[in-house]
Amino acid sequence: MALIVVAGLIIAYWSVAIFGPGSEPEQAAILAAPPSSEPADNPPPLADLDDGVSLVRDCAGCPPMVIVPGGSFIMGSRLDQTSAGNAALPVMESEMPAHGVTIPSRFALQRTEVTRGQFALFVQATGYQVVGCTIFDGTSWVLDRARNWRDPGFFQDDDHPVVCVSLQDARAYTEWLSAKAGVRYRLPTESEWEYAARAGNTGAYLWGGDQTAACAYANAADASLLGQFKGRALDLFFACDEGHVFTAPVGKLRANTFALHDMMGNAREITADCWNATYSGAPGDGSARDTGDCGAVASRGGGWFDPPPNMHTARRLKMPSSERRSDQGFRVARDVAPDTSLPIRR
Repeated sequence: MALIVVAGLIIAYWSVAIFGPGSEPEQAAILAAPPSSEPADNPPPLADLDDGVSLVRDCAGCPPMVIVPGGSFIMGSRLDQTSAGNAALPVMESEMPAHGVTIPSRFALQRTEVTRGQFALFVQATGYQVVGCTIFDGTSWVLDRARNWRDPGFFQDDDHPVVCVSLQDARAYTEWLSAKAGVRYRLPTESEWEYAARAGNTGAYLWGGDQTAACAYANAADASLLGQFKGRALDLFFACDEGHVFTAPVGKLRANTFALHDMMGNAREITADCWNATYSGAPGDGSARDTGDCGAVASRGGGWFDPPPNMHTARRLKMPSSERRSDQGFRVARDVAPDTSLPIRR
């Protein structure tokens, strides 16, 4: 248990952005890493990637949703879980105990994270106000009341994931979208999120044991980020280069087996559950936990700032439900009828 606590402290240390030094030759090696050659150069636009994928799009401006089949999986981490080369994987107590979960029926999950353009439609229609964002200032994460989802402190266009949003903001968006489409949209539960992220993968990382392959699937802490914030501990960066320092356009990297993009990296994703420090007493039916610390949420998937330990599929990060961060966004889910492709109407 002491090892677990130590691993948790190390990762928490990263989360508040206290970095260790790295040597110049090692930094040069990572900075020289070529951009990932996967996926193929110039992938087609998202709309052209629909062949063979069951998608639901309920209205003009509604996000494309992937139909995720029901099924069973093991959620969380085991103490004996290892990563590449049988190296010990830092396991946090919050990821245990590993337990079986059955998602009883199919559901729909947004193919990508909610984009800045999609969130802008909601703001334009409702006049919703979002003020302030916690940003990384080069040394630590600090609240900047002049920043928000329109200006998180770095370049974004409408194809990037919206960031600087809280649980309240995400729920407000789902309520507006539900009224617009006539279908109940919601946030995914933690169980649904991990089931969809794994997509049948039982390993620690979506891309397997080769950590240089991470940049084909995820925009995380890599050579681009190291180039922006030099002098940091190199074990907190992937030795590859996805090409973006901060957020990247959604849907451009490799999808998982369920045809979902950016489940790992780009922006951390808010889930529906109240925070619980462990999985003791967690439901096994895919439902959300509505007891525990409901002033906090589990943020999943990691983001553009997150190091390798935060990028394995079981990683959970506790975030205050009211906090808006420049590396945090969300994607939406909704129920679908088990025996028809038609949406469940409200």
